[in-house]
Formats: sequence, C-alpha cells, structure tokens
Amino acid sequence: MYGVVSDVNELLKSVGELTRANSDAERSTWAGRNYQNVLGVSTSLFKKLLKVFAKSGTLREAVKVAETEVVQGGLLRDCLEVGSNDLKGLLQILKDLASPILG
Repeated sequence: MYGVVSDVNELLKSVGELTRANSDAERSTWAGRNYQNVLGVSTSLFKKLLKVFAKSGTLREAVKVAETEVVQGGLLRDCLEVGSNDLKGLLQILKDLASPILG
C-alpha cells in the first residue's frame, strides 16, 4: 500500500551495499556516489508516509520532523557517512512497523 514497503526495501538494499564497504574511504566514496539516489527514495518514502498518516496526530508529526531532519538537516548524509549499521537497523524497524499497517 502506497509503496512504503518498497521504498524501505530499496533503502535497506542501499544500506546493505554501504555496510559491505571495508574502509572509511570506501564508505565515503559510496555515500558520495549514491547520496542523491538515497535522498530521492527517502523523500518519496516521507511523502508516502504522510499520505498514510493523513490525519493530524503524533505519528504524522514524527514523520514530518524526521522528513525535515533528513531533507534539510543532513541527517541522511550523516547516517550514511558515520553509522550505516544504525541506519540499517532503523529502516528494518520501520519496515517491521509498517508491514502490518500497510498490509
């Protein structure tokens, strides 16, 4: 529904590639090469999540805050460069939470 799970899967695939990098230099190169694509998928994901959580409430506000941090605050770039395993874990949690809601 809404393509949320497919976007999360795409992000998990990207983060999986990143975690296979053997050095900081490789991770940095990967992040530079793939950042725009990952940002595009992330932006798409947030738009879809805002459709899912269309009614005003705590979850919608949390999605909006996360969207602002990723798009304007550089959170995504920081995660890609520093903590790819943490980002992968967060995406897996999001996928697990979204699956029952979205069918």
